[in-house]
Amino acid sequence: MKKNFYDFLAAILAGGIYALSYPSFLGDALWFLIFPSLILFLWKLEASNLKKSICIIFGFNLGLNFIGYYWIPHTLREFGQLPYLISIIIGATASLILQPHWWIYALWRHFRPKKDWTSQFYLLLNIFLIVMMERFIPQQFPSYVGSPWIKLAPFLGLAPIFGVIIFSFITFWISFETMIQIQNRRVRYPVWIFSLIFLIFNFVLRIEKVTGPEELPIRIVQANIGNFLKISSEKGDQNSFESIERTYQELTLKKNESAPKLIIWPETAYADTFLGTETKLSPYFLKMIDELKAELLIGGYDQDPMKSPFELLESVFNSSLLLTDNKVKSVYHKNILIPFGETLPFGPFNKTVVSIVPTISLFAQGHGTPIMETKSGYRFITPICYEILDSDYVRNLLNQWGGNHFIVNHTNDSWYGDTAEPYQHLFLSKWRAIEFQLPLIRSTNTGISSVLYNDGSESKRLSISEIGILDLKIALKKSQETLYQRWGILNFLFLFLILIGFIWWLEKIENRP
Repeated sequence: MKKNFYDFLAAILAGGIYALSYPSFLGDALWFLIFPSLILFLWKLEASNLKKSICIIFGFNLGLNFIGYYWIPHTLREFGQLPYLISIIIGATASLILQPHWWIYALWRHFRPKKDWTSQFYLLLNIFLIVMMERFIPQQFPSYVGSPWIKLAPFLGLAPIFGVIIFSFITFWISFETMIQIQNRRVRYPVWIFSLIFLIFNFVLRIEKVTGPEELPIRIVQANIGNFLKISSEKGDQNSFESIERTYQELTLKKNESAPKLIIWPETAYADTFLGTETKLSPYFLKMIDELKAELLIGGYDQDPMKSPFELLESVFNSSLLLTDNKVKSVYHKNILIPFGETLPFGPFNKTVVSIVPTISLFAQGHGTPIMETKSGYRFITPICYEILDSDYVRNLLNQWGGNHFIVNHTNDSWYGDTAEPYQHLFLSKWRAIEFQLPLIRSTNTGISSVLYNDGSESKRLSISEIGILDLKIALKKSQETLYQRWGILNFLFLFLILIGFIWWLEKIENRP
């Protein structure tokens, strides 16, 4: 019993250390901590039966939750107006869903065939399954074991070929092998040879920042609108609505030496509802477009024309709207809605829940995306908020048409306050810029707004709670698909088959009499 208690504490410690490999309340990501934390966790997990492994996984997620996701209770209080104690309790239950793939892995460990899963061949198969679980089992806040490697940018030359998944694979392999080799007091060389080759290729294929004659002048507007003012305007308070309108207009029309061609507002910046491409733009927007001779790309609300305009629940889309000249040129509807923030799973009881917790929105779910293209012919996609963290989803958006030049991510991180969440969100978003070799423009309500470049570097930024504009010129190149964009994880699967085939052959030779 005493040993089980100490093992549980060790799992909590491992989860807390793991969280520090990402941005946290201590500051910047200590990316190298991913290895000792994972080794400690796997050491306890692999020595456990099913019942104990469930406790170990819960302990790990508990440590990860309290250190990495400490902002959840703050968000619950801000978003749902819940008492502090209730927010803490509900926040603790998030430990059950933070990394759901580990629960599936516990079942796999218990029911898998009786093999020597510490042998190099079967270990690689086991790691492959973990990586697939991590990738395809949905997470509320998608992150991967390989994500902390972003700190090595621009020395991530394999990312545009394989994506972040190969960095998860090598992290798991090193961690498992380190644990096994320490336990057996025997060195196994393939993992270290492959890791050395892996590092060499990443450094040799260093990603160079895109420069070129084509540039798009942009303006990112960060108005830092408080949640209660925002909600008040959305509920129809005219004073709140006009105050927000005035703030965005003053920032958008601010005079300086820049001549932006595309002005970008954050997620749900404008409180009134549009009617798709049939919308007749108000003088408010026409004035800004005419004075700046520019296009507006704004986060806002778009009404489903098939439903009554008086029915706002599940009939309004969280949208990105491109305003060109005197019309709405294109509209993208958010496809992946955040559970308990933008959608609810209670079916006919959803409206009752919203009447109790009115800050929860019930958006309609979008499907697919239209072509977003500036008057100059530059194409882009506009994933909203956490959609940018789903690598496969962003890849699918890019592949709906060819010739993409950049990505815009509308975000509203205001619910998280001055916590580590906006830094974590930005940290994970950098992978999309590297995987697809496209500049990523982040436009947020309360920060952090900036441009993430294809080599993992970042422009100057508008920090948390800052009010202002960011005028930049984005260097654009003739769009060319990365191998990862074209083939996705098939590249990784091909490499894995070669690797496991080689390990099988190697073990066959070693076991020969």
